[in-house]
Amino acid sequence: MTFPAEVQIPTQDLFRLDGRSIFISGGAGAVGTTIGKAILESGGDAVFSDMVSSPDPDTWKSLEDTATKNGTKAWYHQLDITDAESVPKVFDDIRKELRFPFRGLVACAGISGECDACDYPIDVFRKIVDVNLTGTFLITQAVAKEMHAAEVTGSMVLIASMSGLVANKGINTAPYNASKSAIHQLTRSLAAEWGHPQNTFPGRTPGDANPNPNEERKPYPPIRVNSVSPGHIETPITGAAKQRGLVSQWEKQNMLGRISQAEEYRAPILFLLAPGSSFMTGADLRVDGGHCAW
Repeated sequence: MTFPAEVQIPTQDLFRLDGRSIFISGGAGAVGTTIGKAILESGGDAVFSDMVSSPDPDTWKSLEDTATKNGTKAWYHQLDITDAESVPKVFDDIRKELRFPFRGLVACAGISGECDACDYPIDVFRKIVDVNLTGTFLITQAVAKEMHAAEVTGSMVLIASMSGLVANKGINTAPYNASKSAIHQLTRSLAAEWGHPQNTFPGRTPGDANPNPNEERKPYPPIRVNSVSPGHIETPITGAAKQRGLVSQWEKQNMLGRISQAEEYRAPILFLLAPGSSFMTGADLRVDGGHCAW
């Protein structure tokens, strides 16, 4: 199903998200709340989700105030994105609240852990991959189903990392790096599958994943899928890294001589969510201060 180019949008509206609901996983974290506020300021309603039962009260009050000021809405739902049975149930509850269909996703949820590879506990390795990769897939799957049901176009932004492109010097985080590299490939694969019916061969190979191989696929409006690869970000959890002297080392490893702030990802992510990036899909937007170009 081909949709025409969005060429009639006024320039001042290229970053607007009016009439859209945007889902944010990892929505209680520093990046998730910062991006969510930007979405609310740009005309979009925002659904925040995270593992904690409720977000920080002061932060949530600020988000509600932002929504009121801009005529938008904000909701919070506790959600374990790795729980395949819980995700659809939470979306059943969310669907009853929305004013507008989901037209966007920002997949921020992710964890890391530092350990030498020979000593890495396999259960921790699996947890990192489960959250960062499997959880991201489950949430993209759930949001895509909502977009398909509403028959609307949409845009997804998966938070990858420069660590999916390079091995970070001096810190041993093999499972995190591998999981973020997988996000780059997941982005490309979903962008291909959800961009246009011509991108998928007719028919299906019978197997455990295809119990109905002869079922005809229905064409849907396109969903764009892109990733953002941040560099090092200053958040509340970087305190330990500062004490070890890691932050000062990170600052030397990029071209701008400092690490980033969460606010610096607002414009790149809004760009990918909004109509201004209408011909962009399957791409990675690297925002790393030049770290990978050194």
